[in-house]
Amino acid sequence: MASFIYTTRALFILLSAVFSGVACYFWPGLKGDPMVWAGFGFLVSGVIVVVEACIRDVYPKTLSVGAVGLLAGLVTASLTAPIIPPPALIGDPAHAIGVVALYLFLGYLCTVFALRYVERIDLSSNRLITADEPRLRGCRILDTSVLIDGRILEAARTGFMEGIYVIPKFILDELQNVADSPDSSRRQRGRRGLDIVRALQDTDLKLEILDKDYPHIQAVDAKLIQCAKDYQGRIVTNDFNLNKVAEIHSIPVLNINNLANALKPVILPGENLTVSILKPGKEPGQGVGYLDDGTMVVVEEGYAHLREEIEVLVTSILQTTAGRMIFGRLSAEEFPAQPRGMVQSAKGGSRKVVDLDASREGKS
Repeated sequence: MASFIYTTRALFILLSAVFSGVACYFWPGLKGDPMVWAGFGFLVSGVIVVVEACIRDVYPKTLSVGAVGLLAGLVTASLTAPIIPPPALIGDPAHAIGVVALYLFLGYLCTVFALRYVERIDLSSNRLITADEPRLRGCRILDTSVLIDGRILEAARTGFMEGIYVIPKFILDELQNVADSPDSSRRQRGRRGLDIVRALQDTDLKLEILDKDYPHIQAVDAKLIQCAKDYQGRIVTNDFNLNKVAEIHSIPVLNINNLANALKPVILPGENLTVSILKPGKEPGQGVGYLDDGTMVVVEEGYAHLREEIEVLVTSILQTTAGRMIFGRLSAEEFPAQPRGMVQSAKGGSRKVVDLDASREGKS
């Protein structure tokens, strides 16, 4: 796709230069060297391609509003052009310079004015001009998944979260639809999300309900992306797919799961952990336990201590896409090595081992 675009741009510049040079032979009004006109066509087409490359990531609404502002400025300039003294009084060069300056000034002024208030123009509502909300620029927009998850409430209570957090109206509508679901599991999740919203309003978090919707967009994730573009905000979510789509649209994402993984305590090989063995592992004799943050701990020879809390010496750590796994063995401090002639039985008792060679030497 990229190579096709580059090829099209090159052909456009080349054909513009050729047509500009050939036009001298068919249009009597064009006088001069054809090579000069070809160079002029090459320069103009190059500028057009550069402008097109610069605005390819600009949201169409911004382009439309800017075009309308430019058109309004040009119309205003054409209506006010008669105020410039006629050429008979100031001469043709001065009159031409005045007209061009007037068009440039009013065109630029109206374009900048329209782009400055582009956020107040809401094409999806009955009101064309909405309330001025420049303070919401750069806000954090909460997703349904992060509200149902609930960990953001504890994070808000710590006081580390700063800035303005926004819950759009369509997110509340989705939570309500989930809470009204006939499925008991979905109904419980929806009610939990609504309870989290109510609890967030009681914290010191700067939380606002944004009365904004996009009726022409059906998917909630697409509405979130559009809202983030309008307010140049960040999306707070746990949704892996939404995270990827937002990255494609160059929208910053704050993922609660990434934050939780980053705040997990650092555990290094050689340290001791206290863990309860809850179930057997895949290999014979292995026991499996879990830390408070859900990290799985695989303990060699830990099955003999099933449903017991033991000290584990960390031997290695495996980081995967699903999380972190810790491998260890029984700590030497809690289970010291047995004296020679004694072995630890699987049931926790000790058995004495008779040295037959020593016995034979004694008899002889």
